[in-house]
Amino acid sequence: MLRVGWSLIVVATLFVVIASRVHVDYYTEAPGDAVAVQPLVSIDGAPSYESDGNFMLLFIRRGDRINLLRYIQASIDPDVDVKKADYSQPGQSPADLDALSANDMAQAQLAARKLALERIGESVEILDGMQVTSVVAGRPASEVLAPGDVILAVNGRAVGPGDENNVISTVIGALQPGETVSLRYERDGETRTVDIDTADNGSGRAIIGVLMEPNARYPFDIDFEGRIESIGGPSAGLAMTLALLDELTPGELTGGTNVAVTGAIDIDGEVHEVGRVDLKAKAAKRRDATLMLVPECSEPEPRDTYETEAHYRAAVDFHESCEAEVRRARDAIDTVIEVATLDDALAALAAHGGDEIPPVATTTTVPA
Repeated sequence: MLRVGWSLIVVATLFVVIASRVHVDYYTEAPGDAVAVQPLVSIDGAPSYESDGNFMLLFIRRGDRINLLRYIQASIDPDVDVKKADYSQPGQSPADLDALSANDMAQAQLAARKLALERIGESVEILDGMQVTSVVAGRPASEVLAPGDVILAVNGRAVGPGDENNVISTVIGALQPGETVSLRYERDGETRTVDIDTADNGSGRAIIGVLMEPNARYPFDIDFEGRIESIGGPSAGLAMTLALLDELTPGELTGGTNVAVTGAIDIDGEVHEVGRVDLKAKAAKRRDATLMLVPECSEPEPRDTYETEAHYRAAVDFHESCEAEVRRARDAIDTVIEVATLDDALAALAAHGGDEIPPVATTTTVPA
């Protein structure tokens, strides 16, 4: 009997060792954490206001190319989803995905700054050029450019504010992979010019491996620090916008409580869907959140607006998946409110005890 017991232990040990070394083309998604944003906002050059409550950005944890042991563990854990991975897309190397994720976060911060400042009556000026947010490791631009550089011209063509004429993509996209492109850019107040050999993105298109955002000038310095720097993607956009507004205005938009928020936001104040609000709700629940703001699930357009039946079905499936995730989120959090715009979010907060943003002061001239 003792020998049988030892045999089982040896077999189990061997299985664990082998299973931990064999990797499978699956990935996991699990609840991550809820991070208070206000303590991570730094404002220099303008007054800021303390609050008792916090807006909490949410994220999930994803594990790629998991081993067989993790696959088995995740398959029996009700809080973890296991999905088949697709690594066949061209140009989607880990470095590409990391750069895209960093760029999404940079775009979210740009939108948060612009929307919050304009809401309190400050202006944000969009200057000539495009600011580099991230470069892809191993691509040509990584040897020359760095985040913070401002691209001013491509092959002699000037880049206007926000690159409204798509000069950068037009010029580079017209080249054959391997051809050289000349860039004029600014770094630390110094203008430089460099020639860069383009590369193939995996599908025959010339690229240099750089991601950018409009070159904005703000009336004072605003930074998002700490854990935000390690979180990629666009889904913290709404949370950062609300937290920044709360810091810049008296009163408490949260009503003094912790409010969980997820949703991408653009510079026009429209809130866009993000993935796995159900898993994010579980993370918020662990932090005792009772109110959660999530993006409204967009209805699919009429069938005749889509090029193919497959595109239409994908839109329908996305909508149904979004609604299912919101329903599951409501099983975890007391109150889940769907919002489509920044105005919707502010109205929802006011309806649940939050203070309203004071109106922007205006000067009225009275005729003599």
